Amino acid sequence: MAGLALSNVQKAFGQTQIIHGVDLDIADGEFVVFVGPSGCGKSTLLRMIAGLESVTDGKIAIGSRDVTDVDPSERGVAMVFQSYALYPHMSVRDNIGFGLRMNGVPRLEVDRKVADAAAALHLTDLLDRKPKQLSGGQRQRVAIGRAIVRQPDVFLFDEPLSNLDAELRVQMRLEIARLHAELGATMIYVTHDQVEAMTLADKIVVLRAGRVEQAGTPLSLYDDPANLFVAGFIGSPRMNFLRAAPDVDGTIRLPDHGNVPVPLTLAAAPQPAQKLLLGIRPEHFAPNQDVRLSLKVDLVEHLGGASYAYVGSGSAYPLTIEMRDARDVGRGTVLETSFDSRRAFLFDATTGERVR
Repeated sequence: MAGLALSNVQKAFGQTQIIHGVDLDIADGEFVVFVGPSGCGKSTLLRMIAGLESVTDGKIAIGSRDVTDVDPSERGVAMVFQSYALYPHMSVRDNIGFGLRMNGVPRLEVDRKVADAAAALHLTDLLDRKPKQLSGGQRQRVAIGRAIVRQPDVFLFDEPLSNLDAELRVQMRLEIARLHAELGATMIYVTHDQVEAMTLADKIVVLRAGRVEQAGTPLSLYDDPANLFVAGFIGSPRMNFLRAAPDVDGTIRLPDHGNVPVPLTLAAAPQPAQKLLLGIRPEHFAPNQDVRLSLKVDLVEHLGGASYAYVGSGSAYPLTIEMRDARDVGRGTVLETSFDSRRAFLFDATTGERVR
């Protein structure tokens, strides 16, 4: 196994710049997730690591080896794609071992590696089946098994669960997390689903428009987002944003909610004309906190253990409020709620940067 380093990696198609100078260090054995909206460049970056896309500028190193211009087959990586890409006429056994056989690995060694991978992925009883006889989750495990037998330095996953239904996605997340723990391998995983990112990653890399917005552990991004984009992307349901304005004495107030004050401790008071947004997560609303709001509910989703109240659905800044045991709250209810100002975040509405 090996770590990975990206140094000022760039990618352009003609005059269009797709990846803008990415610098990133991935430790040996680390599980890193690239996350971001569609079109942010996460799959392009993964394909550059794999060698399936050329690098316009910069350097990619795996371990101590510069692989920037090395052929994909010589990089020591194995990739699992969104599509299973299995041979329909071959058995599970033959699909997993195909690459080894093509490289001239002796049959006994192929059989041993296939058996070990099948055992790790709970596929032993399915080795003689064809892909059409498998469920979606089983097919994806076969594709992962095909990568495992190569014993690569780095595993690359390109949205491998996006074709599965919700229940299977949860099961496969657990399988991949277990596999990482057992193999101790370096893994890079691309997804647009931030729940997958939060549950799988040692480190999350949030991308937007080909740039790294922030990188860190899941909880560090949740607890300390660097900007408005990361704050809104990490967390489910997404963070609420309320229009905020500084008073003449520097106090932050919420003009859409009766100018209620929000006591924040800031290094410097915002400028009087500065446009601000206050962020508070749905799960951080609770009774008897220091910032109190009175809100008329548009809709409630009762999910059993938790309920979600939606306020101002047609406005520029709608709110989602998580509640526990709120069976008496419904459409039209005036909800008296509050949040702890210490759990709020302040952002410049123009630049998106955090105001600290």
